[in-house]
Amino acid sequence: MTLSAQSLTKRYGAAPGYAAVRDASLELRRGEFISIVGRSGSGKSTLMAMLGALTRPTEGRLLLDGTDVWALSETQRATFRARQIGFVFQFPSLLSNLTAADNVAVPALLGRTMAAEDAYARARDLLARVGLADRMDAYPGSMSGGEQRRVAVARALINAPPLLLADEPTSDLDEDTEGDIIDLLEELQRTESFGFVLVTHDLELAQRAERSFEMRQGMLAARERPQLEAAPPRRAMAARLDGARAAPQPRAPVRLGESLWRGVKIFLPAAAAIFAAILAVDVGVEKYQAMRLRERAGRVAALQHLALNSLRGDVQSVTDLGDGRYELTTYLQNVGGDRIYVMAPQMRAYVQVASLWQEVPMTPGDEGAAGVTKIEGKQTYRYRFDARVRDFAQLLPNYMHVRFSGSMLVSPSSAPNGDVFERKDNYYVYLKPFDVADDVVLKRMRFSGKPPVWIPMPPH
Repeated sequence: MTLSAQSLTKRYGAAPGYAAVRDASLELRRGEFISIVGRSGSGKSTLMAMLGALTRPTEGRLLLDGTDVWALSETQRATFRARQIGFVFQFPSLLSNLTAADNVAVPALLGRTMAAEDAYARARDLLARVGLADRMDAYPGSMSGGEQRRVAVARALINAPPLLLADEPTSDLDEDTEGDIIDLLEELQRTESFGFVLVTHDLELAQRAERSFEMRQGMLAARERPQLEAAPPRRAMAARLDGARAAPQPRAPVRLGESLWRGVKIFLPAAAAIFAAILAVDVGVEKYQAMRLRERAGRVAALQHLALNSLRGDVQSVTDLGDGRYELTTYLQNVGGDRIYVMAPQMRAYVQVASLWQEVPMTPGDEGAAGVTKIEGKQTYRYRFDARVRDFAQLLPNYMHVRFSGSMLVSPSSAPNGDVFERKDNYYVYLKPFDVADDVVLKRMRFSGKPPVWIPMPPH
């Protein structure tokens, strides 16, 4: 297996637009481990979405064993993702109403890559290999963060993909658990021989890869040791200095107006001192301005880190209220321990119809969560929406493809004064229509029990 990313570029907005990734190229062979590091907002996740065939590049090509992924049909591409690529994202996104074994088996059941008996046999084997042999029947709510992440790793490998993409898979774990998960991924990579791409902000973790890259402002470059510039040849420099000392200095001739030149010689040092003082002031002002710019950039980076890394958000549940009406519950969780204030998220819902997104009515369901809230632990938000849509796209048989788009203002202050960051999130789920009977769903897909109302999807 060879994955070849050729000059991938992703722009957003009208031309020329904002380039989140610019001209990124990468070659990965089966069994190879590479890492990608970079600051928040540098384009790492966008690049991973393109490598995983989740986001179409604006320019460039993505080839797997010579096959152009974006030349495939939508159905072929969905099959390609299910069978060729495993994903481990920042958060486990496990189905809370399914056991660990069920969660691991779901991709094989939905993708119909193997019989149900074989899917559960492989799920049990993978769970044993990740150290959860005694937790196969446990539900996510009773599992620790590290255990949930191990289930997510096993789920990513259920279809034995030749490529595994891991985007900050340990960002919310403590240091010891983080090391255990990376050790586990490396051991599985050696035994399963899959290509492994790890995105991380931890330079020590990145150095464990065979090759490492860095994203800077959308540009991908190999990480190399800096080389010191060679110093000028000392012998040649010494020769030039000796020659300068040896050169005879001609005597200045006595000319008319010699007293005037004497005055000029007195004035020039004074003028030079004044010029040097002005230059020193200018340099000082420039340094002060540069310092203020660095401070501002530091505050912006800290605010961005607070909003994106210390605040975790996801879909908690989707409840069928009947007659095409549903209730969405999302949550925000402070995982960094910092002071975080949030203006209640504004949420909108869309259902995919053909290749377009059709917005459906959505209203807040919890007036008590409106306004500014201090997020100290876990805060939930409820919304109600109407999803009575015909001719919806069926990426999964009989399920709607739904996107929830939210935006909110995040600040470390209850009364912010310029220290505000606008965070935008997109959550994707498969949603079972209200007018499709369970037995109809079960004819085309296998579940260990009642078909779920909703199935989470990774960000794309």
